[in-house]
Amino acid sequence: MMTHNYSTLDTTRAQAGEPTAVANFVWILILTLAGIGGSLVISCIAPFVALAVALAGTVRLAAAVRAMTAIWLANQFIGFVFFHFPRTPNTVLWGLAIGAAALVSTVIAANVMKRATAAPILARIGLAFVLGFAAYEGGLFVAALSLGGVETFSPAIIAQIALSNVIWLIGLVALNELLSVLCKPWLGITPRLLNAA
Repeated sequence: MMTHNYSTLDTTRAQAGEPTAVANFVWILILTLAGIGGSLVISCIAPFVALAVALAGTVRLAAAVRAMTAIWLANQFIGFVFFHFPRTPNTVLWGLAIGAAALVSTVIAANVMKRATAAPILARIGLAFVLGFAAYEGGLFVAALSLGGVETFSPAIIAQIALSNVIWLIGLVALNELLSVLCKPWLGITPRLLNAA
């Protein structure tokens, strides 16, 4: 049986200039709590694309997908428990469509961050956001064709959702930078979006 000594792994990662496992966990927890907070504050409309880019630029894809799944599940729980979403097949299917769109957005953002390494970091973040947002909204539009709600895809509403996600992303970048400075004595090197490799 193979066991891991996490303090030794974290020491090795810190010496290599990589974020520690504890720092990754804390950052993912912060993003998950931000998603939950966003769901509560803005009537269960979580900033999935902003969270997808923040995750994709800071942690490995598998961890990003797991975190996005947790954020989506929390969002659905909040919707059904606190906002009393109707318990109908259509509502459940919409929830699944939102989850699928959020996961696709995360995968696309991760691929952009991984493959566009020649571009400056802000350009990569911007491209990851634009392509992730297009995939997210495109996926939801396709779902609306069969589930109803196509009329909600007006340019004004899409622009409002995009602006909300941009503001969230700026806030998450600022929070990430603050975390990397303030928590370094306790967490060591933290995952940094503006230093995404």
